[in-house]
Amino acid sequence: MYHRFVVGISLLLLWSGAFASAAPPETLAKPQLEGDETAGFHSRGYSPLFNGQDLSGWHNPYPHGEAKVVDGEIHLTADKKFFLVTERAFTNFRLSIDIHLPEGESNSGVMFRCHVNEDSTPTVFGYQAECDGSPRRWSGGLFDEGRRKWIWPSTEGRSTKQFLQHEDESKQFFAQPQVRDALNRSGWNRYVITCMNDLIAIELNGVQTVRFRDSEDASGFIGIQHHGESGQTYRFRNLFIKELPVVPAREHVAVVEQQPIAIKRISERVVQLDFGKVAFGNIVMPVPDGRGTAKVHFGEKLKDNRIDSTPPGTVRYGMTTIRKGQQRGNWVVPPPLDDRTVEQAGLMYANPPAVLLPSEWKPMIPFRWLELEGLDDSFDYSLIRRRAAFSKTWNEDASSFECSNETLNRIWELCKYSIRATTFAGIYVDGDRERIPYEADAYLNQLSHYAADDNVTMAARTFDWLMENGTWPTEWAPHMVFMAHAEWMRSGDSEWLRHRYESLKTKTLLDRSGDDGLVRSDEMDRNRHDIVDWPQKERDGFVFTEINTVVNAFHIRALEQMSELAQAVGKADDATAFSDRARLARESFQTKLFDVEAGIYRDGIGTDHSSIHANFFPMAFGLVPPAHQASVLDWLKTKQMDCSVYAAQYFMDALFENGGGSKALELILADGDRSWKHMLDSGTTITWEAWDLKYKPNQDWNHAWGAAPANLLPRHVLGVQPITAGWNQIRIRPCCADLKYARGRVPSARGPIEVAWTSEDAFELSVQLPEGASALLELPMQNEASEVTVNGSKVSTEIQDGRIRLDNELQGSFVVRVE
Repeated sequence: MYHRFVVGISLLLLWSGAFASAAPPETLAKPQLEGDETAGFHSRGYSPLFNGQDLSGWHNPYPHGEAKVVDGEIHLTADKKFFLVTERAFTNFRLSIDIHLPEGESNSGVMFRCHVNEDSTPTVFGYQAECDGSPRRWSGGLFDEGRRKWIWPSTEGRSTKQFLQHEDESKQFFAQPQVRDALNRSGWNRYVITCMNDLIAIELNGVQTVRFRDSEDASGFIGIQHHGESGQTYRFRNLFIKELPVVPAREHVAVVEQQPIAIKRISERVVQLDFGKVAFGNIVMPVPDGRGTAKVHFGEKLKDNRIDSTPPGTVRYGMTTIRKGQQRGNWVVPPPLDDRTVEQAGLMYANPPAVLLPSEWKPMIPFRWLELEGLDDSFDYSLIRRRAAFSKTWNEDASSFECSNETLNRIWELCKYSIRATTFAGIYVDGDRERIPYEADAYLNQLSHYAADDNVTMAARTFDWLMENGTWPTEWAPHMVFMAHAEWMRSGDSEWLRHRYESLKTKTLLDRSGDDGLVRSDEMDRNRHDIVDWPQKERDGFVFTEINTVVNAFHIRALEQMSELAQAVGKADDATAFSDRARLARESFQTKLFDVEAGIYRDGIGTDHSSIHANFFPMAFGLVPPAHQASVLDWLKTKQMDCSVYAAQYFMDALFENGGGSKALELILADGDRSWKHMLDSGTTITWEAWDLKYKPNQDWNHAWGAAPANLLPRHVLGVQPITAGWNQIRIRPCCADLKYARGRVPSARGPIEVAWTSEDAFELSVQLPEGASALLELPMQNEASEVTVNGSKVSTEIQDGRIRLDNELQGSFVVRVE
């Protein structure tokens, strides 16, 4: 897990654990380890190293020491140090082991990539993740057993020379409270060790203690240690491993062949093929006759009606040289690949690993156009096919949307296709610059995938990937709570949630909150981690302070959703504590961050500046008290799209949910270069990472976080959203604005929901619900509407927040008329 760990005291997170009486119990700040977690590990792709019944797959290479199985645990006893080791060696992996130290003097650890030689001393040697029960508290440190001794931290007399250069720095690091206190001295402790090539990372109870490069060993055995204290019993459980790299696309993505929609001769030597839309892929073509070479050009962008060979930003171009006449039949021609998109162990403090595609597919990039240069006149270009990668389970008929505004219809189609086209990796990635999942990107992608498709397993896979490969921005961590909550609301699967609930506690930002419930941001947070919006120039002049409005809006929303999730998995005490903590933070948020005179929120404590972000995030998250909703909404309605494509999801949600739907549609359809209409008019077939290259010069043109209308239009214009987990209860709340009609199909866990409405002289709504679902209707006011009928019979209603709310829920198929 890529926490904000950096070698050096200046970049270390400080643990803010001193809460006052309003503080939540410790269980809210740290995960509580369960007993047997076999089902949970299996669901996340791990394999057991220990079957819970016997020591199959393990052996003791020493003549001393005893290992036995007790109640599903491995117990080690001895009067001299020994290691129990696996019979199989491992190379790249993520390993998880729980350790319980005995009382009194004790020391243990986890060997990994270690070596065994029963005829030598030491018998077992190599890397070890330290479990230190002494007052020294170096648990989680990296030790080289039987060779170079302490690597991180290092110390004079017990480290070789190359590691002493960071002695002071590493000792200071382990003296910091978060690291020093990571070990639970009297309970169970979870060690997670990740090895990828020469990169080694160690986590102890969710705190990353080591991230270090060392090339001494590339593979070896796994081992667990008894330090040799006579009469002491060391206990181990939940021993699981996941071999890396994991390639999700191999199981979940299919490669399909596509014909070109147009073939055009550009010159005597060049023929251009157009596949209609961009997709991630390569080509298959007949082996050309003749002698010599030819060139295949792959392009995502045209310039002067030719493939742009020097495109801006991360817009893709590639050229592959092929040799004619060397084979018979067909061959796959891959484009050249950017090394960054396959990097598994990059810079020390840069990004987590890229998501790989199966090597047997050969490299793929996003492209629409193909130009072949230097083939003979006799070559049949109509036989060329693009091999494009899409989710195996994609169902084009699962969703639909159509309304009276043709531009809005085209935006829907653009955004829906963007979601399909970016399923190529089997989990959500950030386009083709890095092919890495980011939490905020993934959440927006998830919302749109749910609205476009009916068999969505990719969101849950991406969640698990990100829990092990998290990224650096502050607000990205609460997005993990949002992702889990959205998956639970879609599926109603509390068992899936139960296996992941405890780990989510590290994502709420509770460790940075104070006595008033609000999150603090130190200098490093303000300069790097607090993101507000991306790219930086899209922040509407946001002023960063120690207590800022955007970070705290995310924090409170995460606490509220965690309360719901706790209740769903039967953690009633946690649910109450999260709710109480959220209530405390809400009160402080309103008291300290709202500008009463201006009627809007400031960016933070210590500034009078009010950005658009400091207002639409609280509005979208339901944090604005009813008395102030009108003033915040009125202010937001005076603004343009003064935020990024990412933040626009929340800006539009804030407007749609609070009576500003007309403004939201106006912004989506706006002229100029800051709207989805602009993307459409520019000719793209997949949404962009930013509104335009001038706002993010290194942007890519295949970014699913830019596809927000794929979820905004079904959720708000059709008005269909779940109220309870699993879609048992649904809210239908159409936003008409100036539209005359809208209709579509919205997928749900219970089946498709068909909605059609017209809004002219009267408002009429037709709905078909799946079996077992009921709907709560909130309808638009229709002038001086005086009567509402369902299937021709008058029903009772009430006016609430400017809408007509039906008193009773409806089921099955029905037609509602307001006139």
